[in-house]
Amino acid sequence: MFLTGRTFLITGATGRLGSETVCRLEELGAHVLPLVLEGYPTEPKQGGWKARSAPIPVFRPDELERVPTPDFVIHYHWRVERSLSFMKQFAYEIDLNLNRLEFFWDWMRRKAIERLINISSIKVFSHLNENPISAAAEPRPVTPYGMAKLAAERFLDAYFADSSFPIAHLRLCTVSSAGEHPSTLLSRLCESARSQRRIHINRGNLVHLMDIDEAVDLTINAALNAKKGRYIVATEGVKTEEIASLFDRISKRRVNAEYGQPAGKGETEVFQSDIEGLRADWTRSVSLPSLLEKKITSWG
Repeated sequence: MFLTGRTFLITGATGRLGSETVCRLEELGAHVLPLVLEGYPTEPKQGGWKARSAPIPVFRPDELERVPTPDFVIHYHWRVERSLSFMKQFAYEIDLNLNRLEFFWDWMRRKAIERLINISSIKVFSHLNENPISAAAEPRPVTPYGMAKLAAERFLDAYFADSSFPIAHLRLCTVSSAGEHPSTLLSRLCESARSQRRIHINRGNLVHLMDIDEAVDLTINAALNAKKGRYIVATEGVKTEEIASLFDRISKRRVNAEYGQPAGKGETEVFQSDIEGLRADWTRSVSLPSLLEKKITSWG
């Protein structure tokens, strides 16, 4: 209960990471303000709301008046629509996640908070970057999502340049949990093992997977102690075929997969992770086998 007396505001509070962060903060004794901004459901899509603190819908500037000033803000809110064309997806993400939240940015700029943590992504980098990639490397994104996330980092740095609080951007790798998107590697492995539907896996691609419990704890500790402006929060990359093989052994069910060579370089980035600098004696660490066991158990 070492966070008793501290207040955290969480945006995207009904998303996967947001809802788990709210529960973990309450477990650690913090007071939590779970904000739900435009486009997010009032409750999680899967599993229901488990925290004691009720979600706080905020869609208009006047609705922020009832929200107390927090000590820390963790900004998860991010809406995507990958069915759109390249340009339309980029424009959609900039509009929904930056432009339409202007009233929220204005409100926060007036507050004397201690630190803002913005959740970004390692997708701000790509195969155009030279390996190994550190947090100080100049990002070269090639996807609308990566471009929009990088734009958000730079927007927040500029918008709050004269504010009293520092900003840290956490560039997270793929976070594994129940309810993750069906297109993720682990979701496809689960579905293939269940239905024997044949899936294609690009041999040799590196995948960076982190369990949600570990991601949540590292994010909370960053809110408390981040010393830098940017962090790469990524586990060591593991080849896709090695993950599939380990999945087979743990699940005891054969994945129906065909292996091919990726077009172009594929996901071959190698990252210099800042995870160890964000660890504390209370933060959880989850190995890849344990992560897969959790995923398989949740899949049933």
